[in-house]
Amino acid sequence: MNNKIYCSSGTIVGRINNYNYRLFTESISEIEADGFELMMVAAYYPVLSELISAVEGSGAQIPVIHAEKDIGEAFAESDPDVLKKAFDAFEVNCRVGKHFDSEKIVLHLWSGLVSDRFFANNLAALPYLYDIASKYSLELLIENVPCVLRDPFTNLSEIDEKYPHAKFIFDTRFGAFHEQTDRFLSSEWLTNGKIRHMHFSDYVGPAHDFSSLRPIPHLGCGLVGFDSIMPIIAEKYHGSITLESPELHADGPDTEKLNLDLRYIRKWVGKQ
Repeated sequence: MNNKIYCSSGTIVGRINNYNYRLFTESISEIEADGFELMMVAAYYPVLSELISAVEGSGAQIPVIHAEKDIGEAFAESDPDVLKKAFDAFEVNCRVGKHFDSEKIVLHLWSGLVSDRFFANNLAALPYLYDIASKYSLELLIENVPCVLRDPFTNLSEIDEKYPHAKFIFDTRFGAFHEQTDRFLSSEWLTNGKIRHMHFSDYVGPAHDFSSLRPIPHLGCGLVGFDSIMPIIAEKYHGSITLESPELHADGPDTEKLNLDLRYIRKWVGKQ
């Protein structure tokens, strides 16, 4: 197996600690991951140079950048000014990834209150997004984020039909939210390289309940059923995995809780 296991900066940094990126960079040496997925947030834009210096100083490897989640919501708009700001923000995110020699950038193509209500608009943005990501030598991965009108598998299938080179990320929490875990894990996407990355966290349910998306539980504390799906992933999937179950505290994370999840993943699909 060659699955590399990463930890998201979003497991450590969030609203509760005012997006203090130093809590992330100061915890890196204690976290048993092969690298890290840097979660971009709007609060980072005014302090990008300081953020980059702190990450560099920590020695962290950042193979994956998670684009700011609000960008996808803007792509549903038809206002040219809104779209330009969204594309510009995505390019900034890609520039950060390039700085860290990242390989992949994760995108919520649709998100927020509008979800997939204007999916045709989100789909129309893709060619420009692919061009921007390519300019910075990043592989763009589209995530199975929750939907209001349709469902992630249907939306990603339409993307796959229109853009055969498209690559995806499977998020276990969102899979459980839409009761689509089995559909994703039994699809040919798991073995043909279409799914290039995964996010691991649990979900408490019930299905399709947006109020249950948070708080996000640790692995095994929800309904995903990791003991059941891990043998399938271990057998069929050869790609990277990021832990997204958070340890958000005002003064820094409980890194041992993060490491327990990382050890569990490694037991099944760790790099050997």
